[in-house]
Amino acid sequence: MKQENEQVFGEYAERLRKQKGKSLRETAKAIGVSAQFYSEIEKGRRSALTPERLEKFKAFLGLNSEETETLYNKAAEARKRSEFDFSDYIIQRDYAMSALRVAKELDADEEDWQRFIDELKQRKE
Repeated sequence: MKQENEQVFGEYAERLRKQKGKSLRETAKAIGVSAQFYSEIEKGRRSALTPERLEKFKAFLGLNSEETETLYNKAAEARKRSEFDFSDYIIQRDYAMSALRVAKELDADEEDWQRFIDELKQRKE
């Protein structure tokens, strides 16, 4: 079996599901997809889950914060074909994804981001 850091999204999702003792069918039902569709995700034949389904998956399996962060990072890596010019920068740096996740959780506003930008520029000058 591959190490966690070598696993792609589908492999990691399958590993979590099995560790939590859940069947493929019950997991698929819990996140609102067919068993066939979910099987295709685990096999890497379909893209990662949508954000809404990732939340259902996380809740159904009762993932801890470390498992959740790894799951989200692997989902982001699976969706690398983003149209934004900065997606590769974010995806290649776990700390950037973590920072954005914290900003989202804390509902950072424009003032928070501007303060962060100003402080970062000042440190780098």
